[in-house]
Amino acid sequence: MSQIEIAQVIEQIKEEIEVDASGKGKASMKATARLDGVSDKAIGKALESANLEPSKLAQILMQRGFDAANLNQWRSDGIPDIAIGIILHYYGYEAGRYCTQQAKLVCQAFGTIGVRAWMQDALGWTKPTQQNQTQQPEQPPTPALPPVEQRLKTLVEAMKTLTEITGQKLNPYIEQHCKDFAGNLLAEYNRQALTGSKENWLGVVNFSESELGKKVPIKGTHYRGHLGTWVRTFYPQLGDRQETRLVNGVQQSVYVYACHDPVVAAGLTKAVEEFFAHPSPGAALSKAGAFASKKERVSI
Repeated sequence: MSQIEIAQVIEQIKEEIEVDASGKGKASMKATARLDGVSDKAIGKALESANLEPSKLAQILMQRGFDAANLNQWRSDGIPDIAIGIILHYYGYEAGRYCTQQAKLVCQAFGTIGVRAWMQDALGWTKPTQQNQTQQPEQPPTPALPPVEQRLKTLVEAMKTLTEITGQKLNPYIEQHCKDFAGNLLAEYNRQALTGSKENWLGVVNFSESELGKKVPIKGTHYRGHLGTWVRTFYPQLGDRQETRLVNGVQQSVYVYACHDPVVAAGLTKAVEEFFAHPSPGAALSKAGAFASKKERVSI
């Protein structure tokens, strides 16, 4: 059987495989049999034998940690990907006169990626991104190039050294190559400099009005000065960056927060909700000592 025919068999059984949310796959007994090039009755008989006199295949599966109950359940619920790999190896290399060339070829085809990875790829499965999902070991980060300005500086120093070594007589082709490379680095630097920033720094009042749709009054029990002090007093972990902003027609130093950060945005949302829900924010701030050492600063 050719690799093309193997690929056709794999394509034909896609409807009989599934992958759960955690990435674990399984296939029907019939699909497993087609992969191995044997009858589904042969697979079923081997699984059923686990209760009485386990066949060689059943013994191998149980030696790998599966029990008789598992094997019996697979006949109706499907065979897990790890077990499929074991069965493929059995019919490819360990089944004696029952070995099939197809099982060997399929086993070799899956050898580099594994049955589970093939099932995930066949069904287009991707790893969920839910925060409550058990974290898997992270892959080492892909090495990144140094900043453009650093690479340009290194190039200039290298050209200077090379010029000194050659006695001011650079090969014209090398000289042109260096100039082209430097030109490309400058173009990349300029492109990055023109790229708009995705950061979003806002004062708490701006955040409340633009992101949450809550109007913050200039005066009253819930006025904007108290809102800024509320965040700085009860949520200092959200940041302490200050910028000069126009406030009521006057340039003032105000606190701004990294609203592009989901954690900061969630913290500000909670702070604003608590502020407006409190019957007397001023009293709560006074009790917390917010006005003991310095006057309130206006936040926008």
